Amino acid sequence: MKQLLSLLLILSFSNFAFAQTYTFGTVKSDFPEPLIGATVSVVGTEQGVVTDVDGNYRIANNGKAIEFKYLGFETLRLENPNGEHNVVLKEKPYTLHDDFFIVIDKRIRSAHNYSVLPRKIIQLQNQTNLQSILNTTPGVFMHSGALNTNRITIRGIGSRSPFSTNKIKAYLNNIPLTNGSGETTIEDVDLSFIKNIEIWKGPTASLYGAGLGGVVLMNTEIRNNEKPSISTNNTIGSFGLFRNATNLHISQPENKFSLQVNYNLTNSDGYRENNKYQREGFTLLSHVGFESGVLNIFANYTKLNAFIPSSLNEEDYLNEPTKAAFTWGSVMGFEDYDRLLAGISFDQKINKSTQIKYAVFLNNRQSYESRPFNILTENSQSIGARLVLDLFRQHYNWKLSIGTEIFKEDYNWETFVTNDGELGAPLSINEEDRSYSNFFAETQYRFNQKFKLNAGVNFNTTQYNLMDRFSPDSIDISGDYSFDPVLSPRVTFSYTPDYNLDFYILASHGFSPPTLEETLAPDGTINEDIQPERAWNFEIGSRSYRSRKKWQYEISLFSMQVNDLLVARRTALDQFIGVNAGKTIHSGLEAHLKYSIWKKRKNNLDLHLNYTFSNYKFKEFVDDDNDFSGNELTGTPPHVVNAILFFNYNKLYANINYNFVDAQPLTDANTIYSNAYSLLHTKVGYKFKIEKNWEFDVNAGVNNLLDEKYASMHQINAGSFGGSLPRYYYPGLPRNFYLALDVKYIF
Repeated sequence: MKQLLSLLLILSFSNFAFAQTYTFGTVKSDFPEPLIGATVSVVGTEQGVVTDVDGNYRIANNGKAIEFKYLGFETLRLENPNGEHNVVLKEKPYTLHDDFFIVIDKRIRSAHNYSVLPRKIIQLQNQTNLQSILNTTPGVFMHSGALNTNRITIRGIGSRSPFSTNKIKAYLNNIPLTNGSGETTIEDVDLSFIKNIEIWKGPTASLYGAGLGGVVLMNTEIRNNEKPSISTNNTIGSFGLFRNATNLHISQPENKFSLQVNYNLTNSDGYRENNKYQREGFTLLSHVGFESGVLNIFANYTKLNAFIPSSLNEEDYLNEPTKAAFTWGSVMGFEDYDRLLAGISFDQKINKSTQIKYAVFLNNRQSYESRPFNILTENSQSIGARLVLDLFRQHYNWKLSIGTEIFKEDYNWETFVTNDGELGAPLSINEEDRSYSNFFAETQYRFNQKFKLNAGVNFNTTQYNLMDRFSPDSIDISGDYSFDPVLSPRVTFSYTPDYNLDFYILASHGFSPPTLEETLAPDGTINEDIQPERAWNFEIGSRSYRSRKKWQYEISLFSMQVNDLLVARRTALDQFIGVNAGKTIHSGLEAHLKYSIWKKRKNNLDLHLNYTFSNYKFKEFVDDDNDFSGNELTGTPPHVVNAILFFNYNKLYANINYNFVDAQPLTDANTIYSNAYSLLHTKVGYKFKIEKNWEFDVNAGVNNLLDEKYASMHQINAGSFGGSLPRYYYPGLPRNFYLALDVKYIF
C-alpha cells in the first residue's frame, strides 16, 4: 500500500512539474545589449511573450521548442529547452525594406502612446526635411516655412508658438536639443546617422520632465556587428539642391568596439528669394564594451548659414509666392550659427538586478541674425547630467527606475541697430542664467501575464535669472524668477489578453514653463504672476503588434485640459509678452493601420494608413476685451490623413505617400482660415551589389507630384503695422524632383 501511495505521489509530482515547465532568461544582441520587445514563441502554438525592458522573458513551454525573433536579427530556435536559457541573437545586415513594425519596448516602461519612426520612414523621401517624416505619425504635425523655419506640434500643443517649436522636449542620444527656455531645434540634425525617432504624445514621459506636448528622441544607429565600411550618399534636386552624407564605419566585435565618423553637407538655392541655405556637419560616434558595461561617446558639430524669406500676405502668396517679404528681402535677412553637441555616457551593470546609467553633456551655440528691425547676437553654453538607477531588473513582476537630470544654461544676447543689414550701435545687452532639475521615478508591476500597472512621477524646479548690462537707456530689467516646484504623476493600467494585443487606460499630468521673455511685462520688468501651463491628460487605447498577421493597428482616444494657457501677445513688430489667458480642451482620436496586401519572401506590398481627428477648442479664453471662448484652437487642422504604399520586388522598391491636411483657423477669432490641401509624393529605387564589397542604391523621387498650391506653415494671429497687410502664409514647394546615388564599400 505504501509503495502504491509513493508511486502515485511520484506520478502526481511528475505531472505537476511537467504542467509547470517554464523556460526563462534574457535575450541580448551580440554586442551585447538587451533586446527589448523580442518575440519568444512556442513552436506550433499561438503562445508567446515579448521580452521586457531588460531583455528578460519567461514562458511556459512544457518542453516544446521555442523560437526567438527580433527585427533585423537572425531567428534562433531551441529544441526542448527547460529552465534558464540566456540567448544571443546575431544581427542581420540592414536592408532598407525591413517590415515596418510597432516597437513595444518603452511603451512597457513609460506610456502606451509611444511611437517610433524607423529607418524605412526616415528614408521615405530625400531626407532634407523632417516635415514629411514626422507628419506620418498620427497626432504629430510639423509646419515648415523653410529648411530653417519650423514648428512642431503634438496634439495641438505648440501651435501658437510664433516662429519655432515650443512646449515639446527633444533629445539626441539623451542630449537635450531643447534650450533652457523651452525652445527646441531638431531640423539641423542630419538624418544620415539617425536610426529611429521616438515620440511620446502628451505629458507621459516621466523620465524627461517638462514637455506638455510630448518628447521627441532621436537615436543614432549602433552598427557594432557590421564589417568596416565607407559609404556616401549624393543627392541633387530642384532649386539647386545638393546633399552629401559620407560615413566611415570601423568595428571590432571581438573587442566590443565600434567607431563612426560622419560628414554631411546640404545646399539649396531655395524656391523663394532670399532663401539660400547651407548646412555642414561632422559627427563622431563610438561604443566601447567592457565587462562591467558600455561606454558611449557622441559629438556633433553643425555650421549653418541660412537666409530668411519670412511670411507673405495673402495677395503675394497667391500671385508672387517666390518673393520674400519686403522687409526681410531688402536687408537680406539671415541667420548664421555654429553649434556643438557632445556627450559621454556609461551603462554600468552592478549585478543581475541593478544597473546605473551615467551621462554628462554639453551644448554650445553662437549665433548672428540680421533682421529688418535689429541685429541679434547670441552666445549660449549649457551643461548637464543624467543619472538613472534601475533596480530589480531580474524580478519578473516588479521593476523600479529612479534618477535625476540637471541642466544649466548661460545665455548672453545683444541687439544692435541695423543699417540696411550692417551692424550699428548696441540697443541691449543681457545675460540670462537658466536652470532646471528633474527628479523622477518609474515603476512597473505585473499582477500576472495579462494585467500590468505602470506608474511614474516627475518633480521639477525651474529658475531664470536676468541681468541687464545695458545702461544708456536707464532702464534696468534685471531680476530673478523661479516657479513653484511642479509634481507630475502618471498612471497606466494595461490588459494583454494575448501577447500580440493590449488595451490600456492612462492618466498623466504635465507642464511647460514660459520663456523668460514671456515673463516680462510691457515696461520690461518681470511679471511674477505668470505661471506655467499645466494639463491633465486622460487616454484609452488599444494596439496589435503581431508581425505574422496581415494587419496591425493602434488606436487611441484622449482628452487633455490645459490650464493657465500662455498667449504670446504682440506689442510691436518684434515684441511679444506672455499672458495666462485661459484654458483649452484637446480631445481627439489617433489611428494607425498597416495592411500587408502581398508578401512573398522578401517581396512585399504594404499599406500604411494614419488618421488624426483633432477637436481642440478654447474652453475659456479672454484676451484684453476679446472673448474667444468656444472657438477652435488656432494652427491645428481638425482632420489629417496620411497614407503610404510600400512596394518591394527583388532589387526594385518604391513608395507613394499621400497627405491630406484640413483647413485650419489662423486667428483666435476664427475669422480667417487656411485652405485644405492634398499632397502626393513618390520615390522609386534600385539596389544591387557588385561582387561582395560594393553596394549601390540608385533612387529618384517627385514631391508634390500634382503641383498643389498650399501654405506649408502659417504665422498665427499675424499683425499688421504701418498699413501693411498681415502676413499669414509661408508658401509650400511646388512640384520638385531629386535624384540620389548611394555607394557603399565593405572592407
